[in-house]
Amino acid sequence: MNIVLIALDTQRADHLGCYGYPKPTSPFIDSIAEQGVLFERCYAPNIPTHPSFTTMLTGKEAITHDIVNIGGGVPIAHGVRLLPEILKEHGYVTAAVDSMERHFPRGFDEYITYAWDRSVPTILRKAETVTEKALPVIERLREQAQPFFLFLHYWDPHTPYLPPPGYTHKFYPAGRDPYALDNHSMDEAWNWEPFRWYFHEWMPGVTDAEFVINLYDGETAYMDEHLRRIFAALEPVQEETLVILTADHGEILNEQQGYFDHHGLYEGNVHVPLIFYWPQKLPAGRRVPGFVQNLDLAPTLLDLVGVPDRDAMEGVSLLAPIFGLRDSNYDELYLSEATWEVKRAIRNTRWKLIDSIEPDPHGRPMQELFDLQQDPEEQHNLLDEQPEVARELKRRLDAWVARRLQETGRSLDPLCEQGRCGRRIGTPKPGEVIGAGATPLSERTQDMAATIPSPEALTVPNELQDQDKGVRLHGYVKDE
Repeated sequence: MNIVLIALDTQRADHLGCYGYPKPTSPFIDSIAEQGVLFERCYAPNIPTHPSFTTMLTGKEAITHDIVNIGGGVPIAHGVRLLPEILKEHGYVTAAVDSMERHFPRGFDEYITYAWDRSVPTILRKAETVTEKALPVIERLREQAQPFFLFLHYWDPHTPYLPPPGYTHKFYPAGRDPYALDNHSMDEAWNWEPFRWYFHEWMPGVTDAEFVINLYDGETAYMDEHLRRIFAALEPVQEETLVILTADHGEILNEQQGYFDHHGLYEGNVHVPLIFYWPQKLPAGRRVPGFVQNLDLAPTLLDLVGVPDRDAMEGVSLLAPIFGLRDSNYDELYLSEATWEVKRAIRNTRWKLIDSIEPDPHGRPMQELFDLQQDPEEQHNLLDEQPEVARELKRRLDAWVARRLQETGRSLDPLCEQGRCGRRIGTPKPGEVIGAGATPLSERTQDMAATIPSPEALTVPNELQDQDKGVRLHGYVKDE
């Protein structure tokens, strides 16, 4: 049995057609879902990217593996092994096509990295870059006598949303002006200082939030098209190959103060797609309605290949939900983040309580309570109206953290120890108009497209100087 794990970075579940999105962003992924098993309520319990992939590849929650943010600077906890290490020990050939080798090299025989072509300032061809790197790897793996594990990491639709022509206005009404001065739907984003200069790099002057959502959806559609080639390359070994499509986290668009990024434990960020595709081996068209987590992936794969779990994984195998023996692996979920915001949350089928460990950078309250049955977009904080519900959820959340700390022999919560590491992104450009009235990207003179920020930039200061003021410009760094 071969395993191909395809991660679609920053892909919200609810912006795919197979999850009910009305726009045709994902016709190919939808066709795969129709032939496979789709998990309707899969959650990423530890976000963003680095902690989420670590959870996915270890089958352990973040208190155990110790990776809680992007820039915390701590290694994975001693003795915690990655899935490719375990599979390699049992005869698998392992390969990755990914840009995060610095975080996940262990256990891979081959780790192919990539860099984006940024030569056209308005375009960042992310999906086709990954696909072009992946196709020769797949060809080599197909020729191996041993089974293989392949990890592919696509960065669509992560910011900057710069899809190629044909996708930039694919979901935007004809004749509508994304730079109209009387549209104020982007005002909050442009006024939020920590991100405004980054947004200015790749969408200067945009005033219509719907245009930015259109760009996000365009990135998904562009990626969806390039995934076709991956599945075509795998077709000769389809009978013995399980393909998994998932995401490390989602994205906040305009429904929260998140401004086209992935901080916040809201549904748009933590509800992720999960699709298993293995025709003739798994039930076609099965939709699992209950809660599962990406924590469950590693133990499931060990189950499928018949490898005993000697690593005490904390996830629950998905085989029972896949074959209809139960509809859910969990009654409630425990979530965490510690990059831009330091928070935990508890979620059940009705309620979600978000509990802040550090003050929210947007100025939101330290606790938020949402009735997800009545308010699925989490617009109404019911903390004052339902204090007893909040107290009970907080009690359960605290008890869970205390139990996990005891189980792992820790005295301190790693979220509290490592804390927030993201403070600011983007370099100020003195004298430039920002927001409404700024010169659009297509009319600007610049050498390269904006690119995905490197995790190292979280803790490395930008040494550029403001020539007028004679002070160092800080980019994506910790406060002094």
